[in-house]
Amino acid sequence: MDLLKVAGRAEALADETIALAQALVRANTVNPYSGDPTWGNEANGQAILEPVLRDLGARIERFDCPPDVYQRAGVLGPKNREFAGRPNLQAEMVFSESGPRVVLQAHMDTVGISDMTIEPFSGDVRDGRLYGRGSSDCKGGIAATVAVLRVLHELRGQLRGSVVFQSVVDEECNGGGAGAIACCLRGLKADLGIVTDGTGPFVTRGYSGVLTVEITVPGVSGHAARPDGVSAIEKALVVKEALDAFKRDRESTRRHAAVNLGILRAGIHPAVIPGEAFLALNMSYPIADARAAEEAGAGFGGAPIRADFERRIRERESQDPFLATHPSRIEWVKDLIPFETPADHPLVTGLAETHRAVLGEEPSMEVNPAWSDGCYLPALCGIPTVAYGAGVPGKAHSADEYGEVERIINCSRVLSAYLYRVLAA
Repeated sequence: MDLLKVAGRAEALADETIALAQALVRANTVNPYSGDPTWGNEANGQAILEPVLRDLGARIERFDCPPDVYQRAGVLGPKNREFAGRPNLQAEMVFSESGPRVVLQAHMDTVGISDMTIEPFSGDVRDGRLYGRGSSDCKGGIAATVAVLRVLHELRGQLRGSVVFQSVVDEECNGGGAGAIACCLRGLKADLGIVTDGTGPFVTRGYSGVLTVEITVPGVSGHAARPDGVSAIEKALVVKEALDAFKRDRESTRRHAAVNLGILRAGIHPAVIPGEAFLALNMSYPIADARAAEEAGAGFGGAPIRADFERRIRERESQDPFLATHPSRIEWVKDLIPFETPADHPLVTGLAETHRAVLGEEPSMEVNPAWSDGCYLPALCGIPTVAYGAGVPGKAHSADEYGEVERIINCSRVLSAYLYRVLAA
């Protein structure tokens, strides 16, 4: 069948696709570790998807992440997270016992809603925009993926191989991609992977790694009118001098190496000398750093960056009379690896060719400076992977988050055509 006709079938499903996206946005799947009092559960979204996928004849599995998921995978991930009752959902459509196997993956959880300026779960569509938390990151991508599965189901007599769709948990809110790891630990095998997260429809052939660190700086609390206290705020500013130097050096010598001080918190009242300050940072790092670490025997990841960061903090603290004997506590929350598929890989070039054929335009081809839980498909399963999402640039996690109907439908059109091309008998 002509690829444009396949894409046309996805376009004909537009109303159903957007209706599903609306239903998903209206389901509260805010990550339980968002810090919001109104957090939800990914199970709310999975309950919407499961009957739809079952109607397509898919083999359905629901499974929680094991409690020690990060340790099993050798990943430095967040500690003390509960996964019970937060199921991943896997649906497999088998067209023949032989042929290519494709995995499609996206995360169901979202960031919090406390700072939103619109109704977070409205799911309203106005002027071609779908409003609400997760509409851009990445429930529009999930709805587009289901549209692709619907098209493939319609054309199943012309296909071979199989498609696995995984709606996974715990990507957001300091999550380390526990759901994606859990899928890999179950022995996932496939010939190629497409993550329908991120901005799009762009051909994103890689993402950066990310480090998260928390620093607790001590002081000595006391009455503000007395001279015998030590302000933890003032000592945190000493530590920040080292952070600022680290940031300047990283960002001036590398692409995709942003350092962001996201939290600086201290004090309870102007009349009290603060006895403790808390800082938390995210640091992106490119795949070149991970490869250099591996070549140096430190493993594929950000271990040398962590060591350099700690060395700089300790050097600056050693110059301060109080911090020299009362150093800060440095705790690494996560080290999540980058991935990159070569620009000339058949997955990248084939998807780009299909994008051109269906949309009549050159695709945006990029390595994204953010992180994606799609990193585990190549790292743990050896699956060549790209992201092809439906998100709006700059709207993920925003106070007025919205997705765009056109992007969601175009994502489904291109992926339907591409997967037909891969799976056609």
